[in-house]
Amino acid sequence: MKKRQNHALYILFVVLPMIFLMVIYWFHLEKKGELKYKLKSEWVGSIHHQYIDQVIKETRENLQMLALSGSSFITDKEKMMALLIKASKTDPRYGAMYLLNLNGTVMAGSEPGEDGKKVLTENYRRTALLTKSTVVEDEREHIDGYDYFSVSAPILDEEREVEGFVLARIRLDYMENVMKILTPDYSVKLQNKSGGSLIRINPQSTLSAGSWTAGTLDEVPWRLSVKPDKNFPVVDYRAFFYFAIFGLIITHILFLTVKYLLLRREAKKQKSMMEAQKLEVVGMLAASTAHEIKNPLTGIKGLVQLLEEKYKDKQDELYFSVIKNEIERINSIVSEFLILGKPTAQHLSSIDLCLILEELEPLIQSESRLYNVDFSLHMPEKPVVVLCTRDHLKQVILNIAKNGCEAMAEGGTLAITVYQREKEAVIEIADTGIGMTEKQLRKVFDPFYTNKDTGTGLGLYVCKRIVELFNGSILLSSQEDKGTKAEIILPFSDIN
Repeated sequence: MKKRQNHALYILFVVLPMIFLMVIYWFHLEKKGELKYKLKSEWVGSIHHQYIDQVIKETRENLQMLALSGSSFITDKEKMMALLIKASKTDPRYGAMYLLNLNGTVMAGSEPGEDGKKVLTENYRRTALLTKSTVVEDEREHIDGYDYFSVSAPILDEEREVEGFVLARIRLDYMENVMKILTPDYSVKLQNKSGGSLIRINPQSTLSAGSWTAGTLDEVPWRLSVKPDKNFPVVDYRAFFYFAIFGLIITHILFLTVKYLLLRREAKKQKSMMEAQKLEVVGMLAASTAHEIKNPLTGIKGLVQLLEEKYKDKQDELYFSVIKNEIERINSIVSEFLILGKPTAQHLSSIDLCLILEELEPLIQSESRLYNVDFSLHMPEKPVVVLCTRDHLKQVILNIAKNGCEAMAEGGTLAITVYQREKEAVIEIADTGIGMTEKQLRKVFDPFYTNKDTGTGLGLYVCKRIVELFNGSILLSSQEDKGTKAEIILPFSDIN
């Protein structure tokens, strides 16, 4: 049974929490990893975005400068050819540069043998004529083993009329090589506005996991998309491993704590059962002893009564009287042993507390003098009637008062006060002795617990049992070096 309970506790406080935590943390790491690679893809995309925009922007600026120069050399083909050759050699991204007439055919170029060839398509030629600004063609051209896209700028005369064009072919293969060197682990694709492919780096990565991160260029309406070329681990396995170790430590600490608390409760329960068994044994022993002592006492008492009838001498009568009183006292003491056993039916009677305390006052006063204690008794003028048995209540008050005196070895004050509180009568016994700690106060009513060197630990336990037989209660409050206060609370009698 105990082994099964341990297994159930382990599953409840270790296995189930770990499964729950690991699943939650796994999803957290997945989300974190996806966000990480998305941000990294966006960063890679921003690099290529800037690069492509820079190429187009710089080409536009260069062509605009050539267009300005071309307006002066448009009739001098030799000088224009020299200028185009020089301009094309300044940037390896340029495949070729041409001077075109209004029809888009080559008048001069950086590459020989191209004269009279139409290199500017009709759609873009018309666009350049209408806008009188630089035009970027968004078609991929394959010429002599290389891939290009073209950028053209109109040459304007003094009246801002188009008299020709300057065109540059930009090598896409060169740009692809540069971009691949910059980010070899990423797939990149550049598409024109109609979805046609211009640049495609690492096309095999379409089989890799993850989605594309896309954006539009600033210079032209082209779409740039980026994603990792490899199936990178989205989850940080090292973090997951450390979290698992940490989780196991925490859940095992929780498991051991719960197990410790359960064992502590079980030990407390076992201790209570042992105390109850001890009390039962003591009660049985006390009842048996009381019975065995009462039988001879009854015989002795009967014989003393016979002797009293036979011997009438005053001296003998005095002796017989002392013997009978002592027998009664022994019988009373033995009767108290029965309280440790099972509670028996008590014949409660209505008794005035003030009368009981008046009877006890000389005894308590005598006890106080032995310890150099100042004793005071405060009672109301009206009777305070409760249901109890006289001798048992006397025993309770004397026991608590005696404990108070013993706690004031160097003298002090003992005060007994009787007062009414709603439907209850209260006997308050307060001393200015050494007091008790909170730990001692919690155990003071436990059987066999004592703070005295020679005590049995049954005095207050018996007092509590007696008061509970009267349907009352005892409350103790104490502070170290300040004293202790006991409140015996009893319900009123109907007569009261």
